[in-house]
Amino acid sequence: MKKIYIFIIVIIFVVSAILLRVFYFKNNYELISPKKGDVVEAIYGLGRVDTDKEFNVKIGVLSLVEKLYVKEGQKVKEGDRLVSFDGRVLFKAPFDGTVTLVANKEKEVVLPQVTVLRMQNLNEKFIEVSLEQEAALRVIPNQKTRIIFESQSQRKYEGYVKTIYPREGEFITRIEVKGLEKSILPGMTADVVIEVGKKKGVLLIPVKAISNGKVLRMRDKKREKVEVVTGNNDGMWVEVISGDIKLSDLLFIKR
Repeated sequence: MKKIYIFIIVIIFVVSAILLRVFYFKNNYELISPKKGDVVEAIYGLGRVDTDKEFNVKIGVLSLVEKLYVKEGQKVKEGDRLVSFDGRVLFKAPFDGTVTLVANKEKEVVLPQVTVLRMQNLNEKFIEVSLEQEAALRVIPNQKTRIIFESQSQRKYEGYVKTIYPREGEFITRIEVKGLEKSILPGMTADVVIEVGKKKGVLLIPVKAISNGKVLRMRDKKREKVEVVTGNNDGMWVEVISGDIKLSDLLFIKR
């Protein structure tokens, strides 16, 4: 009789463990099937907002700042006075813009070739991305781009590659973007996606299904962790380059 009780307790324990495991997976995971589809081949980089119109006030000899006519953040029109030195040299704004730097105060002495004042046109902006050689070889003018600012992750700006050129060992890509908001200023950074091609009819799995290079797969009612090597992705789905994944499989994704 005692053995029967022990056997019953063991059975109850095993069944409870199975039910708890099933309950856990059911409430914490959902099952998604792989699919065939197209994926964009892309190059990723960190971009920096810049502007073409920038004017830096420098003086050629040791001088005294006689008068400052503007303050940082002030908007100026072409021809407005900016700063004068020693009563002899007066600098005026060469274009409409905003004063973004005033490095000295009145009556201070400034050294030659040191920037005293800077103004920029904050309306004419572009994005500059530095690429490694391998990536730069695949970039050509007019390729489409997507730009995402971290603070505006729900909004994606569209643009295109204007040009690519070398600069002191780097390969710089200039990207023109339409509709950048006024709140986006030179110096800000953004994630940039450059579309360099498209693959059709590839095997795709959800990005969220991958953890440490593996997916939890259900096949023939058996769960198994499988290593996968992935390629390009669109943020939601990713290309499977290698790994034992079939269209008939089910993949576990955390809710």
